[in-house]
Amino acid sequence: MTGNTAASAESITEIGTKHVDHAGYRFALLTLENADHRPVTMGPASLANFAAGVRALDLSGVDAVAVTGTGPVFCAGADLKKMTETATPEQAEDVARQGLDTFALLEALPVPTFAFLNGAALGGGLELALHAGYRTAADSVRALGFPEVRLGLIPGWGGIARTVALTGPALAARLMISDSLAGKNLSARAAAELGLVDAVLPEDGFLAASLDFAAGILAGTAAGSAPATAAPEWTSPLPTRAAAPSRAARRPESRFPTAAELAALEGIRTQLDSRLHGAAPAPYRALELIAESADPSVEAGPGAEIRAFGELLLSDEARASIYAFHVTQSLAKKPAGRPAVEPLPVRSVGVVGAGLMASQLALVFAQQLRVPVRITDLSQDRVDAALGWIGGQLDKLVGRGRLDAAGAAAICALVTGGTDKTAFADCDVVIEAVFEELNVKRAVFAELEPLLHPDALLLTNTSSLSIEEMGAGLANPGRLIGFHFFNPVAVLPLVEIITTQKTDQATLATAFELARRLRKTPVLATDTAGFVVNRVLTRLFGEVLSLLDGGADPDTVDHALDPLGLPMTPLQLLQFIGPAVQLHICEKMHQTYPRRFSVSTSLKTIVATGLPGFLDDGGRISAEATALLAAPVAADAGAVRGRILAALAEEVTAMLEEGVVAGPEQINLCMILGANYPFHTGGLTPLLDRETGTAFHPELRVPLPASR
Repeated sequence: MTGNTAASAESITEIGTKHVDHAGYRFALLTLENADHRPVTMGPASLANFAAGVRALDLSGVDAVAVTGTGPVFCAGADLKKMTETATPEQAEDVARQGLDTFALLEALPVPTFAFLNGAALGGGLELALHAGYRTAADSVRALGFPEVRLGLIPGWGGIARTVALTGPALAARLMISDSLAGKNLSARAAAELGLVDAVLPEDGFLAASLDFAAGILAGTAAGSAPATAAPEWTSPLPTRAAAPSRAARRPESRFPTAAELAALEGIRTQLDSRLHGAAPAPYRALELIAESADPSVEAGPGAEIRAFGELLLSDEARASIYAFHVTQSLAKKPAGRPAVEPLPVRSVGVVGAGLMASQLALVFAQQLRVPVRITDLSQDRVDAALGWIGGQLDKLVGRGRLDAAGAAAICALVTGGTDKTAFADCDVVIEAVFEELNVKRAVFAELEPLLHPDALLLTNTSSLSIEEMGAGLANPGRLIGFHFFNPVAVLPLVEIITTQKTDQATLATAFELARRLRKTPVLATDTAGFVVNRVLTRLFGEVLSLLDGGADPDTVDHALDPLGLPMTPLQLLQFIGPAVQLHICEKMHQTYPRRFSVSTSLKTIVATGLPGFLDDGGRISAEATALLAAPVAADAGAVRGRILAALAEEVTAMLEEGVVAGPEQINLCMILGANYPFHTGGLTPLLDRETGTAFHPELRVPLPASR
């Protein structure tokens, strides 16, 4: 059950009702509409409207009832804003109970029922559709799914039992747990392949085509499953119009899960343990309910679902997850700090450097902007290697069906390269991705500035260096701005935009617009060491490495944060970043904030010996690293975790006091989109509130009786 969180009051869904005569049959058509032209969501008043609309149906002479929506959304799910206003277990359980009772009215109608999915159906919207006997979907639909588990909840309006009945427990668990945590949804065609949708029909004329399908069902000439083509044909006859099967008749008979299905469920539990270590309760509760729903020996009924939903809705993890959803949605659409100035045009882009990061940047600029992109490097061999890498990545996209061959060829043709920087003369934007050394970057910009036209932007992908110092020798430092991507560029959607007092407003506006066109989420930060993500992570690394320097058992230290369910252990992340890169950042942070940031002797030794990090290929402390560290002393994991989190709380407080970003929301957005922190953390500050007692977000805490 997902939906709108931004409105201060419920966004009311109205239910339009009319009778439609089609192909000799009369349909009662319920249409979900929002008077404010917002996506349709279901809060208490909207559910009451839907219940009233179903109860008020005059079924005299009506052969079937259908539900549809308008525009690109069928129903985006529950109104999360209203949901999070609940403060007691009774109120929380009532949220689930009202949805179940409302949708049951549709399922209980004495005539066949249909859901015509004109657009996205997420969470409670998909659960609504599953209460109908048959479902059609427009071929343009790309978002059918269950985001609840990612939001710290479970599908609480009947979706679990109905999905298990249609797909079996293994697929239901994949959809509701694995895909949900990954933020994945189904297309209409994918949903049809799994049995969640009976017919995929053309977007153009979708309502008429859906009525044709429904008439075929009623006439007994439809198979109940249309091919995903523009002209569906139904050839499996049913005996008579009166014999059109009910929703209950189409539900597969109860059976015990197969051995393969049980193994799949156990495999998902193992994955959850490895990834989350129990940090987020929702996926575990969903898995339990899926297993129970698939077991005929377990008494059916909504009681367990209602209780689980009520408990989860009041949990810190759910409140943090819903907060994270709101932050990622609202700040992506309306980033803080974008000036009301017309951005400059970007018709061509230059990339200085031909390493892996530069190659990724060239690809994302060409793919998203569809403008010429020019790469330069001191070595033509490196340029050729970069162009080859880009071609290889495009081939992979074609192989995965995400791009056609013609599109890949067109993008590839946009990217050229060489060693002559005068080729940048007509570029509107040039970004550098060279070695992370201030003097190297200064030299690049000093060479570039006289070659470019006066309005061309200079972008730096630096991860920690001062933008002001970098532009100190420029004739026009106002057109230089930090534009920091995260690796891998194609996956992580964050861009940190870093300004100085000299950055002009046209440059800033263009940077924001460029991020939007690249489908990235920008966060504005001031020109301070480490900016946001690297400052937070380097403080974390500092505490971890200081403990290792002091002889603390490295395995205990590395896994002390496991109960938080973060995507990597600190030493895994350090190995991914690269010890030499992180050492450079640590040294820069120590220069700026010597009291709070140190330079680890252990890390310096790892870099000096050329090791890739502290871990071996199996993720354990390597024998080589062990030989370099002091003899380990037993450490208490809880104490280690407390020390690291206290340091992070101190650093976040300092960042806010310095005005590095507009508020904690920006820090959380950065950690979610740039460091891949999961929703149940809320980014960072909600996690710190519940683990260390800070009060960055008192509004997210729910006062509950001690008996809970």
